[in-house]
Amino acid sequence: MTELRVAHCVGFYFPQNVGGSEVYVHDLTAALSRGAVRSTIVAATNRGFERYDWEGTPVLRYPSHWAEVREKPSGESKFQELIREADPDVFHLHSWTAGAGLRHLSQVAELGIPCVATMHVPSALCLRGTMLLNGEGPCDGRIDEKRCGQCWAMARGLPGPLAFGVAHLPRLSLTHSRLAKVARRTATMLSVRSLVRDQARDLKTMGALCERVIAPSQWVSAALEANAFPAHKIVVSRQAVAQSLVEQGARRRARDPGGEIRIGFVGRLEHYKGVHTLLEAMAQIPRDIPIRLLVAGSGTEVTYLRGLEAAAEGDKRIQFLGEISHDRLAGFLEQIDVLAVPSKYMETGPLVVLEAHAFGIPVMGANIGGIAERIRDGVDGWLLPFDDSAAWAAVMRDLAMNRDKLVRFAANARPGRTMTDVAADMTSLYRQVLSDRAQAAPGLPGRGSSADARF
Repeated sequence: MTELRVAHCVGFYFPQNVGGSEVYVHDLTAALSRGAVRSTIVAATNRGFERYDWEGTPVLRYPSHWAEVREKPSGESKFQELIREADPDVFHLHSWTAGAGLRHLSQVAELGIPCVATMHVPSALCLRGTMLLNGEGPCDGRIDEKRCGQCWAMARGLPGPLAFGVAHLPRLSLTHSRLAKVARRTATMLSVRSLVRDQARDLKTMGALCERVIAPSQWVSAALEANAFPAHKIVVSRQAVAQSLVEQGARRRARDPGGEIRIGFVGRLEHYKGVHTLLEAMAQIPRDIPIRLLVAGSGTEVTYLRGLEAAAEGDKRIQFLGEISHDRLAGFLEQIDVLAVPSKYMETGPLVVLEAHAFGIPVMGANIGGIAERIRDGVDGWLLPFDDSAAWAAVMRDLAMNRDKLVRFAANARPGRTMTDVAADMTSLYRQVLSDRAQAAPGLPGRGSSADARF
């Protein structure tokens, strides 16, 4: 079978600090390389242009403003020139940021290269970014100017009645003459309906530019459908873990259930990841209960970090480990009995749930979004209210006092599919996209049709 070339575009990449999306892309490209797909990583950076290989995959790091820089008579941007150099058959977008997002997708589509996108985060659907309607519970994802405007205004600190009023103002633009004379924050608040309208427009544009959009969870697919997204373009492909991690997990020895229970958290120390819920829960558990909380991660919100330090002060059961690189994740998982994922937003994954299950570790997770799709409540984990620390404390205490339950749940925690399965999904998808493009425009010149001719 003829080799296929794919450019994967992300907002960040190794060796800098990365999250689940970048880990997914790393593991996917590694799995694709074992088949007939050659990948190139095209990633934004706030530094100058860089070119290097990362574990066998070529990486092109472009300054995030390159989509705005046009130097040649052709009028193409520096970003478009870079994509021409990579010469992909398919462009796969994995981010939705200023440095790797809609503008970049549009410019690649201008080159005639077929595009697909994976929605690793809910930001394309939700102006608030959490998919929690008014911060209270899961949203269906349908973008509505007034409803979304009120929800966003409440997230910015406006009381409900005032947020309702702002969301029902006439639609205004930030460039409107009446807004030019007021403070930018106030102007942004008053123009919230325009912001929501732009959100809906951008999502519709994504649907027009992409041949397929990959939803990592069923709720993402449902939210796209709620916005009249072309149904034939939506593909549900669940995340998976690298085969190497599954093999490491199979070699893991279960910890002695007779000692203290170790609950672990790994991720960003930001409010939306919810680690403060675990600290609040620990404060409700008597100090003589044999339980320890291991927190691995770092953050940038100084006020929030200080709050975490204050909440943990004097409690020797809580240990902050700092940030751990992804290659040290297995070592962290080997230290814990239970993984906690108390997210305050609807995750499209998260990958860490699957990584824990690959190690036979049950998971306590917030009962929203992708977490709720990956944990079998009462079988291999616990689904708990995202906003109720008392419920988390009750389960944590019960585990410390009922070790048999922990052993039973751990026995039920099993690895799901691997990244080899995802690579098979994506390879089939890429080839189908190229086949569809060729059938839609047979014989026409252009990047897409020339690639199709090889199959």
